[in-house]
Amino acid sequence: LLLLPDRIKAICTLNGQVVFEDIFTEKFGPLKRMVKDPVIGQIWIHTERAVFRYHVEREPRDVWKMYMNMGKFDLAKEFCKDRPECMDMVLAKEAEHCFQMKKYKESAKCYALTQNYFEEIALKFIEAKQEEALMEFLLKKLTSLKSSEKIQVTLLTTWLTELYLNRLGMLESDTSKRSLYLKTREDFRTFLSSKVNRECLSNNRASIYDLLASHGDTEHMVYFAVLMEDYERVVSHHCQNDDYDEALNVLSKHKDKNLFYKFSPVLMQHIPKKVVDAWVKMGKKLDPKNLIPALVNYNQSACTQINEAIRYMEFCVYELRET
Repeated sequence: LLLLPDRIKAICTLNGQVVFEDIFTEKFGPLKRMVKDPVIGQIWIHTERAVFRYHVEREPRDVWKMYMNMGKFDLAKEFCKDRPECMDMVLAKEAEHCFQMKKYKESAKCYALTQNYFEEIALKFIEAKQEEALMEFLLKKLTSLKSSEKIQVTLLTTWLTELYLNRLGMLESDTSKRSLYLKTREDFRTFLSSKVNRECLSNNRASIYDLLASHGDTEHMVYFAVLMEDYERVVSHHCQNDDYDEALNVLSKHKDKNLFYKFSPVLMQHIPKKVVDAWVKMGKKLDPKNLIPALVNYNQSACTQINEAIRYMEFCVYELRET
């Protein structure tokens, strides 16, 4: 506060601007002195003829705006923690500032916390060809959505899956970016396995499978199928790729009798001894009658298959007491 003979001025110490001015008429005489009450904070000013009292309320209410205009965004946010509408303005201003400075990832993080239109911001990063920043924005936005906002969650989850697959496809073909590829792959797997995304991914698994298939990413198709506990798809994939040992490993690990019944005829033709060993370990969990298609599905010249079929039938008779 500045005390002048005919007025007082309140000047902001942050920007030097006059934020308050009170002019006194000549009838009161010139202002003599200004004193502040150290207990209640009131300010007293007197002339030879009168005494005036000022009470300052919410002095820092616009400090956030001054810091924001000065580009001191962290300080601005400190002064508007309890004012969501002001915080939103600061974040939007900071996001735009970072974008102009080509700090796209920082900009994305700020934009994701604002109430700005989602489509406008996404388009902004697309036009700037900043896919990595776009992914950062979508990821942050996804975490801020409520579980009840199912349409938005589905949209973002599907879009992010597509972006991850595009990025992995580009990086995989560039040997000089191997480390970045591995990191992106790990990020993608973390995204797929996240508990937050699990329900959405499960409800839209058909779309995710279609995306994975369109990119020819069998590695992540298997990974996703395991996450979704879609073991039939996993076993089928291994069989189609002649990886019968791995197919049997999946069956043995998860001990799903129906999958054993379905895939045993195929596996029996290629790894009969290992298949019978797996049947024996399953014991009474398997119904031998349901394995008959696998037991009789062999070539006349396939001695190993015949011998293994006999071995299992003997096991059923002598160990399981089946006749």
